[in-house]
Amino acid sequence: MRLMDLMWFGLVLVVAVALFVLKYEVQNLEDTLAGRNADIDAHARAIQVLEAEWTFLNDPARLRRLGLEHLELAPVEPARIISIDAIPFRAVETDSASQLGVGQ
Repeated sequence: MRLMDLMWFGLVLVVAVALFVLKYEVQNLEDTLAGRNADIDAHARAIQVLEAEWTFLNDPARLRRLGLEHLELAPVEPARIISIDAIPFRAVETDSASQLGVGQ
């Protein structure tokens, strides 16, 4: 009878230690999960900020204003439009080595 009591006590002790270890393992995993969820939330907020900046930077009125200020663009006058035949083309080189830059 005494041997059976020791076996049950040993079994209870093993189960208690296993549950104790399991409890702290689960807590560790929950802490890791909470940290990752916080990272996800921070990245989602950063994405929202970046999308707002992108929307602001690509505003057509802003781009038009910046183009007028910095690029000095003007509408093309009809007199500046010519046909493709009026463009002088360069002669095509037949030596493929000179086109590839070999031997230079």
